[in-house]
Amino acid sequence: MNARIGLDIGGTKTAALLVDDDGRALGEVVQPTDVTAPDRLVAAVVDTVDRALALAGATRLELVAAGVGVPGQVDPDTGTVRMAVNLNLREPYPLRHALQTALGVPVTLENDVRTAAWGAYHRANTARPLASLAYLSIGTGIAAGLVLGGRLYRGAGGMAGEIGHIPLDPSGPRCVCGSYGCLEAFAAGPAIAAYAAERLPAQDGAPLTTGQVYALADAGDPAAGHVIARAASYLARAVYLLVMAYDVEQVVLGGGVTRAGAAFERPLRRALAALRADSPLAAAMLPDEKIVVVPADFNAGVVGAVYLAEAERLPLAARR
Repeated sequence: MNARIGLDIGGTKTAALLVDDDGRALGEVVQPTDVTAPDRLVAAVVDTVDRALALAGATRLELVAAGVGVPGQVDPDTGTVRMAVNLNLREPYPLRHALQTALGVPVTLENDVRTAAWGAYHRANTARPLASLAYLSIGTGIAAGLVLGGRLYRGAGGMAGEIGHIPLDPSGPRCVCGSYGCLEAFAAGPAIAAYAAERLPAQDGAPLTTGQVYALADAGDPAAGHVIARAASYLARAVYLLVMAYDVEQVVLGGGVTRAGAAFERPLRRALAALRADSPLAAAMLPDEKIVVVPADFNAGVVGAVYLAEAERLPLAARR
């Protein structure tokens, strides 16, 4: 048996999905990520791989390739990652080489949001063939991954899709990037919670989580409803921005904030409808069916990483 593994490495946990040559799932594991030092990070990832193999009754001898999604600025050509603050990898670190040496198989390394975009793209293609897609990740931060012409698009400097740091209102709150009024400062998870803390009482002495704010809004709390409607209006503008900038066939939304489910999706679709009502162009460019929210049980990152591992079976020219 030949097996491939996809790894979604986050600051707190690492998810792994092992599949056979036909794409059938053999084992799925989630374990804590050790970010105390680079060598300990690699050791923890390798342990996650070994546990997935053991769950499938397989060994490393049957592993042929690995795909890996990580936060931060990734250079897929050199296999280095930098500015991955959540992984404690601020300076360039040769993560691909370290994992290839430890596992003994080819490793494809990519930014986590682009990896999730790749997973979302392949999921969308099971319904109908697509050549282009934008994946908007809404969590601790906001960023987009782009698939154009059936290929991941990185941009000239590897920063394509970083729309979380586009200023939308210069009088808005300060963003972690240093600018004011960025999309991320209005609609990322921490921004939603911070805005809610100014308008809603704490529960049991603790500030409300983003999930709790969505739940309160969905239950009819007017103050929470205002907070969520504000975030949804900015997210709707981000979706419109992606459609107008890249003319993609589908926009898929994922990330931790979207796990609020219908409580997240309903206000977003109302905000999109408001854009359509104001503009015939928006009405033409933003049909409701173009916008998709991934199911809570679909891990786009780990699925995309599996497809990155699949690319290792192709000639180099076909992977570019």
